[in-house]
Amino acid sequence: MPISSKQIRAARGLLNLSQRELAEKANLSVNSLNNIERDVGSPRLDSMKAIEDALAADGVEFLDKDGVRLAGEELKIKRIEGQDLIMRFYDEILRAYPMGNGEVLIMGKDNSRLHHHDPNLLMAYKKYEAVAAKNNIVERALFLENDTNFLSKQNIYRWVPRELFSEVPMMIFGNNVAILLWGPPNRMILIRNPGIAESFRRQFEAVWSMAKPVPDEIHKFHYQTKTQKILDQLKKSGKLKG
Repeated sequence: MPISSKQIRAARGLLNLSQRELAEKANLSVNSLNNIERDVGSPRLDSMKAIEDALAADGVEFLDKDGVRLAGEELKIKRIEGQDLIMRFYDEILRAYPMGNGEVLIMGKDNSRLHHHDPNLLMAYKKYEAVAAKNNIVERALFLENDTNFLSKQNIYRWVPRELFSEVPMMIFGNNVAILLWGPPNRMILIRNPGIAESFRRQFEAVWSMAKPVPDEIHKFHYQTKTQKILDQLKKSGKLKG
């Protein structure tokens, strides 16, 4: 059953959100949201679902009889393993941002150790990257100084010295922290908790502010001579389209 205009107004109050802020989160115009809150016209079901998803992502629970409340702190732990670990991880990111407009923060990731330039894994990343770009899901990555195994066509990288580099790869997105445990076999622990995610997000931002941006010419050279070379071979063989 769709949420009501009263619940939307009450939820905005709980979260101290303006109409503009909620409209941006739900990918709607302020005018459309204003009409929905004033019960003007018949709102589209997908618009109502977008508003509900945006408010729920910020911790609102919807109750019977137009009620709303802030949800208790969520804690879920999920283990991901198997040969399709990376592909399943990318699916988790896309599910975390059903309306798009998200960010993935990456730290402690050693692409050479993960063999990310394996053709199958590279294809998985490029397919994810295309969907992420379409949905405005962006990445920022902290790499060990002088690591040049760049996968993204965009220069999203900063270098950190060894003393600031985390040896345990972590990815922060939404209310999630994904921790990669080296094997064999490789495993991933996905922790879903707003407080934990925010704590690691602040840690990432602190290191990011001290990290050294990778020069564009270095990123471009290594991307073209490594990643792009493999992509061209995959396209020539027909294994990768686009």
